[in-house]
Amino acid sequence: MRIVDARAMSISHEDLIAVTESSVYYREKTGETSFSIYRYDEADGVVTPISHRVYEDYGISKLFVSDARVYFLNETPDRTGVVRTELIAFDYRSGQEDVLATFEKRGNSTLYWVLADRNFLFLTSFGDTDEAWLYDAETAFQERIRDERLVGHAGKFRELYLFTTELDGVPYVVCNARLDEFAYYEALEDGRVSPDDPIDHSEAILICSLDEAVEAIRSRQDEIPFEDLIRLHGEGDTVQYLGERDKRLRFSTFVDEVNEETIYELTAPDVLREVAVVDWDAYEPIDFTYDDVGSTIFIKVEESADHTELIDATTGARFLDTAPFERVLASNYFIHESADGAGGGVSVFNLETNERQTFEDAYYTVLDETIVILSTKQL
Repeated sequence: MRIVDARAMSISHEDLIAVTESSVYYREKTGETSFSIYRYDEADGVVTPISHRVYEDYGISKLFVSDARVYFLNETPDRTGVVRTELIAFDYRSGQEDVLATFEKRGNSTLYWVLADRNFLFLTSFGDTDEAWLYDAETAFQERIRDERLVGHAGKFRELYLFTTELDGVPYVVCNARLDEFAYYEALEDGRVSPDDPIDHSEAILICSLDEAVEAIRSRQDEIPFEDLIRLHGEGDTVQYLGERDKRLRFSTFVDEVNEETIYELTAPDVLREVAVVDWDAYEPIDFTYDDVGSTIFIKVEESADHTELIDATTGARFLDTAPFERVLASNYFIHESADGAGGGVSVFNLETNERQTFEDAYYTVLDETIVILSTKQL
């Protein structure tokens, strides 16, 4: 793992595509809708255009990266509200562009998810209406998605966060299903619902094979046939995604009644292996950080003017520093992110070299085993 200072680049974390040993590949926007793909070479600071044309996206512009390809949309609206949309697969290393499909729909489309480099989920908005739909790039088949949970527009304030994984060579869709608290409490304040209404407050981890999910959409079923891996019913119970470790998804589940958190690893379609159990009563933590890079929880057990101590909940390892920090990456980089001052900043202590770096007006993200420092002025 290493550090790349990208504060001079006019990008946010949403624009990053990939980081190699010598270069950063990224999207740079011009105005609200236009963007191009570039490569920044660290050795000489040279910026090289990779794309051969300027793209336009009038909806929520999202990038999906798979190996050397990045997927995105290019939209051309006409005066009647019809938008000509190209689905593009772009090889960011060679600069080769492949237009996988072209659609004409009324309204702006968002590429919401990419499954197995073949199935593309879209959300098209026009006026007050949203339509979710699936496109199969191999067969050119497309069909409306009736299960609105799949794109976060569920009734009764339910939502799903999607993840993909392979188990024994079979691709699966895994979801963290939970109450959309913002929408629910807003509805309470507006009087659209009552606290006595039958609202599902449970949080769960759901799973379905990709083939079954796609077939459910093809056959126009109202819901994808997800099965529960685990479901918590307590009002304060939560399920948290913790990233991947050795290509296996990890989640943590907190049960409020016993004040206990368990970290699980998905090892089979019906098996969640227990990795660690956190008895929060035993720690009396000052703070804690869910870490989806190391797939663990960092528990802050001591903090003073000259001493901070964290415990890795998965390994039990203890980390100490004379300055504040919230997480440890690769057992070496002690990271502190602060919102103090005009733009906040990031401090990184390298345990191996015993050096500390401070970046002002900055925040950070982690991509391709690299700590990328970005400017808060681009947020």
